[in-house]
Amino acid sequence: MEIRIFQIVVPIIALLFISGIFFRYRKSDITIYEMILGFVFWLAVILVAIFPDFFSEGIAKIFGIESNVNAIIFFCLGLLFFIQFKMYFTIRKQQKDLTELTRKLALRDHLEE
Repeated sequence: MEIRIFQIVVPIIALLFISGIFFRYRKSDITIYEMILGFVFWLAVILVAIFPDFFSEGIAKIFGIESNVNAIIFFCLGLLFFIQFKMYFTIRKQQKDLTELTRKLALRDHLEE
């Protein structure tokens, strides 16, 4: 197995992010759930960087795509669209909640006058 530069650099950078997540948790900036989610994400990045062929070939087989690079691109695009979709509905819900809260506060302030 030939070791490429990104197989060394990416895990080092990911370990720095993992340590940053741990320190943010210790300072109570993030919850345990956010810490675990960040740790799992960066661990996955490390594994994909160390074993790129294993993951790209697996994804290519699952989706029936012959080119490993195309499989990774399609998988990542799908993942990005999914994340964008979830963020859109989260923002919509926050806007709705903020509007409802503003109305309640306006009514409360009006009744107190």
